[in-house]
This record gives sequence, C-alpha cells and structure tokens, in this order.
Amino acid sequence: MSEIVQEAEASPRDPAAEMVEAQGATIEEAVARALAELSVTRDEAEVEVLAGGTRRVPGERLSASISRVRVYRINEQAMRARAMLEELLTRMEIPCRVSVRRGTQSISGAPGPVILDISGDDLGLLIGWRGETLRALQTVLNLMLGEEEDGEGRRVVLDVERYRARREDQVRELALRLASRVKRSGERYALDPMHAYERRVVHMTLAEDEGVRTESSGREPSRRVVIHPTGPPQGGPDDRSEGRPRRGPSFGGRR
Repeated sequence: MSEIVQEAEASPRDPAAEMVEAQGATIEEAVARALAELSVTRDEAEVEVLAGGTRRVPGERLSASISRVRVYRINEQAMRARAMLEELLTRMEIPCRVSVRRGTQSISGAPGPVILDISGDDLGLLIGWRGETLRALQTVLNLMLGEEEDGEGRRVVLDVERYRARREDQVRELALRLASRVKRSGERYALDPMHAYERRVVHMTLAEDEGVRTESSGREPSRRVVIHPTGPPQGGPDDRSEGRPRRGPSFGGRR
C-alpha cells in the first residue's frame, strides 16, 4: 500500500490541504491517489513527478519500480495560463486537451515552472522542426501573460505529447554518460550548441557530481555546455559511442 504524506501544517484528509505526495506502481496510479486525497479533479491540480517508475540511472541494476508524485491545488497563474492557451489553440482550430504539470525546482530553490501539457491527435504541427514552433508558441504565451503579471510570476513552459519531457530525458542520460567519460579521461568535453532549457538540464543533472563541473560558453545561437573534470583521470574502459545519442539532434565532441 502506498504512503501518502501531506504538508506538516495540514491534518490527514484536510479539505484545505494544498499539496499531498503519493506513490504507486505507475505515475498514473500515484496521481489518482493524490487527487483522491486532495478531493480535486485533474483539471484542478498541478502534478510534479518526483520519481518515475520506469526511469533508471545508467549503470544501476533494475529493481522494483515505484512512482512518486506531488500534487498541488492549481493556483491562479496556472489556471490563467491554461485558459489562455486553450483559447489560442481553439482559435487555431486545433482540438486538444491541456493539463498542468509542475516543473522541477531549480538549483537556487526557485519554484519550478508551470508546464502545460498538450495532448491530442496529430499535434506534430505544434512541435515543428526540432521544437521551433513549440518554443515560438511558448514565447507568445509568456508575453501575453506578462501583460498581466507583476514580473514575479512563474515561467510557463509548453509540452506536446511529452515531446519536451522525452527530450529532457535524452539530454539527462547523455549528460551522465559524458560526465563518466570526462572523469575517466580527465579531458573536458564540449557539447554541440543547445537550447537554453537543454543546457539547464545538463547543469542540473551534474550539479551534485563532485567529479565534474559544467559551464556554458559562447553566444546564442551557438552557446554550448562544456563539462570539465575536477580531478585527475580515473581511468577505465572508454566507450566512444557514449557521446552519441540514439536519436534527436547531434551533440558535439571533445574540444
């Protein structure tokens, strides 16, 4: 049976509780349990995935999977952002559904962004080449929200059928493999230019790895992440295929 943990100030099954955590065999099961505990529907909640049941760290042995989520009552900014996006998509005559997800908290402790997940059929048009259309729509939405915000609102991020989430998983996996290579070889490694959110994923993934440090160099649109070793080479087998992602945009080699 999963354990559901509420904030310290909220008593069990308190109808005024703003957040609960839950776990289950799948993310969907964990979300359903948290929604029931909060007594809200999916449209009235933000979901933050703390642990996905199927995700592994490279090199780990596969064990029983547990998914864990944190579910919040949706706030005013997220509701306004979702309503505005739904209106835009309706005017574009794109039938779809929009749900709210909460992004991971930043290294500095700032709240995670509001992530609006768009789901439906034949939504490739919204993604565009390498996500360019999706980023343009995201920029427009944030500018529209900025007219009503005081500058302190959370950033709004768009995703279509988990495209961005899958891309972040690929970048995260690549960062871990390249950090392992850098520690073995003692040589720095520069990736090909990335979008800002992809660079952020690399920095956050490796932030607590004492064997490497990361920095961004160059100017947009050629800005890239460089991974540096912080100690002498550790040695070990060197798999040259590590720096090549299985799919998606290419990444750079050693500089």
